[in-house]
Amino acid sequence: MNKDEEIRILVARFMDGDTTLDEECKLYCYFSGDEVSEDLLPMREYFRSIAVMCTPKQHQHKVQPLLHGLLSRPLFIGIAASIALLVVAGVGGMLWRTEPQDYCEAYIYNKHVTAPATVMKEVDETLQTIRQDGEPNVDGQLHDIFGNQ
Repeated sequence: MNKDEEIRILVARFMDGDTTLDEECKLYCYFSGDEVSEDLLPMREYFRSIAVMCTPKQHQHKVQPLLHGLLSRPLFIGIAASIALLVVAGVGGMLWRTEPQDYCEAYIYNKHVTAPATVMKEVDETLQTIRQDGEPNVDGQLHDIFGNQ
């Protein structure tokens, strides 16, 4: 099959809407050239006008997935490694503490108190003054909430 016969077949498929982008690009290139068969000359201006509307990048370059393009860049890999290092350092810093994590803090009569025994004593005394008969004290209430630990 010679080139003109192939172009005729592609023109027929184009008019039916069955061509691929590569096949359409072949048609545009053929009709943009100077060697167009005489029986196809009436279609020359039609295909040239369509070819003008198409951008050259559309048909020359295949689009790579965005993620593939980003992962192949050294800058992106460096940034990802830096972020991973910061996350590991942050989590490690949170897990490795030298100070105890369970502490007590309260303000009793405008005085800052951090001793658990002092806070419990003050809360117990306050509840004793407002307590009705049959209700448990602070220790009993805390054991009810948190269970016997």
